[in-house]
Amino acid sequence: MKRLYFSLVVIALTLSSCNTIVKKFSGLTSNDLTTDSVVFNKDAEHATVHFYVDFPTDGNELLVNAVQEYINEQLGGTYTGSQTEAQPMLDYYGAEQWDSLKVEYQDMTADGDTDWMSDVSLYADKSIRKVYETEKIVTYVTQSDIYLGGAHGMQYEYGVTFRKSDGRRFGYDMMRQLYSDGFYQLTKKGLQDYFGEAGVDATRDEMLKEYLLTDDDVNALSHPVADPYMTEQGVHFLYQPYEIAPYAAGMPAFTISYEDIKPYLTIGALKLIP
Repeated sequence: MKRLYFSLVVIALTLSSCNTIVKKFSGLTSNDLTTDSVVFNKDAEHATVHFYVDFPTDGNELLVNAVQEYINEQLGGTYTGSQTEAQPMLDYYGAEQWDSLKVEYQDMTADGDTDWMSDVSLYADKSIRKVYETEKIVTYVTQSDIYLGGAHGMQYEYGVTFRKSDGRRFGYDMMRQLYSDGFYQLTKKGLQDYFGEAGVDATRDEMLKEYLLTDDDVNALSHPVADPYMTEQGVHFLYQPYEIAPYAAGMPAFTISYEDIKPYLTIGALKLIP
């Protein structure tokens, strides 16, 4: 009996060791968030709806539930079915968006004059993707592009970082001293770099001011409405269209390296960075 027990223990340890080796060389760990790509597509002559989601299917239960809840909220927050089933949720929101575009098109052509609409196609495109993952965190980004007629469509982007251990979301609450001179200077430099990468010289304060829509002092610029989130390079900040700059400027964004942003992170956030 003792020999049998000893043999079973050896087998169990061997299997456990093999499983660890397989995970190591496959790039997987027991803490990974597994996802499926889920899509909703519907096209017609004058309307298109496309939704894409990296839907969590396996991992820490608290994290999986938190991300699934986040996805439901980002799609609209009205779906009352099971949030663990991705396709029914996506189909629900896709059909809702399709009906909304149909109403918009009917309103635009209500007077019977449809000639001007011959080349117009309304659309709604939204993606919710897992963009970054470590053993401690996972970051999701929602991107939305919608066109309801007019000069151009509208784009929006929001991100959030989840702590894997309990699914807690991190945004501005991971920051401290946001209104200090030091942090304002990081924001200004980030915007200067953003415009510089586009070939615009915004190195001097008065030059940067010319490309912004705000009355704020460039040394005390308002922070983006969207929460910052963690990436491989650092903490990412993003302004929405028209929030701080003209539409032609796109969505001004910048990433502050972890080394530079450390003095402005809470203790909880510092424990999560690489």
